[in-house]
Amino acid sequence: MIHRLDEEDYENVRPLFRELDFNLIIAAVIEHTSPGRIYVDDVSKPRTAFLCSVEGYYLAGNADNLEFNVSLNRLIVDEIFAGDTVRPHETDVAIGFHPDSWVSRMPAIFKGRLPLTAPRRHYVCTKLKMSDWKNRLPQGFEIKRVSESLIQRPDLEVPEHLTDWMKINWRSFTNFLRKGFGFCTLHGNKIVSWSVTDCVSGDTCEIGIRTREDYRRQGLATLTATAAVDHWLSRGGRSVGWHCDENNTGSIGVAEKVGFALERKYVHYYACANAAHHLEEAAQMHLRAKRYREAIESYEKFFSTPQEELPIWLRRALPHEMGTHYFRVAFANAAIGKDEEALTYLDKAIDNGWFYIDYLKTCKPFKRMHGTSAWNRILEKIEKHLNAD
Repeated sequence: MIHRLDEEDYENVRPLFRELDFNLIIAAVIEHTSPGRIYVDDVSKPRTAFLCSVEGYYLAGNADNLEFNVSLNRLIVDEIFAGDTVRPHETDVAIGFHPDSWVSRMPAIFKGRLPLTAPRRHYVCTKLKMSDWKNRLPQGFEIKRVSESLIQRPDLEVPEHLTDWMKINWRSFTNFLRKGFGFCTLHGNKIVSWSVTDCVSGDTCEIGIRTREDYRRQGLATLTATAAVDHWLSRGGRSVGWHCDENNTGSIGVAEKVGFALERKYVHYYACANAAHHLEEAAQMHLRAKRYREAIESYEKFFSTPQEELPIWLRRALPHEMGTHYFRVAFANAAIGKDEEALTYLDKAIDNGWFYIDYLKTCKPFKRMHGTSAWNRILEKIEKHLNAD
């Protein structure tokens, strides 16, 4: 069986999550500073626990409790995948766990979905790299602490992502102002970069960073995050945490420039609520692992999914992304020597807006096609589109 704990009993599971305490959100949920839910096998003496938070899902304790695992699968499929989540509009369930024996239980927990893997990194900062960061701000920009008066300025363009972040992670803007903090970089009447606490526990916090696309590659994210870290450490905070995906080179670069040091690498297992979205994610995972046949199979199933079965956000995104998806299938086919299929998907990629001719010429799987009439036709087709633009 599986039981949902009352909030006053959250402390009972803290020992189970001790090995996962590098995820500060766990302590924040247990201490009621961040929203969350906790499910256990036994309310009075829990041996297995599943914690749901706005920053992810976590499993701890005995992995061999078959009854709990079966019930957990039903909870995920029937409730969480159906939209009953701590974080609104969540599209997947990503689980971190301890001990490692949970790995072999993931297929049962995600029964009906192939468990996907997301390599992650955890960084910690106890000292800034740039003590003179205030002098590095470009002319025309200023950094300010997030406050009620700032957010309510009638002339200021405040990103929805920023206000949502504070409300979701802290239940309300008022609660955020009392227990959390954040800094933002302003340019004229716009907030263009912002770094906000995800959660706080004792003398430790975790932060994230976001910058408007049209203001990236100017060092603003580094300066904004540095301001947040400086605020915490200069007021007696012991450390600041930072989590990011292994392939998020931008986030990794910002963290290391600020002064964060890699504390560990870890892996989350995840599954998407929507079956078609899961196929898309599975295809990309297989492709990164060079499992080309599996990538092709997943993509072809994804392509055959009726539009009405896709989530609305994915339907809206697909017209701009289909060219890239078709190219990936062309790449996978070429990698296993299926040239005819590769050329077919290259045609589809071009028809859907994929025109990266310089990149195509450097891709090794296509090298043996170079100089053939079919290859020349592909290049001419791309050039025709580029010239038309």
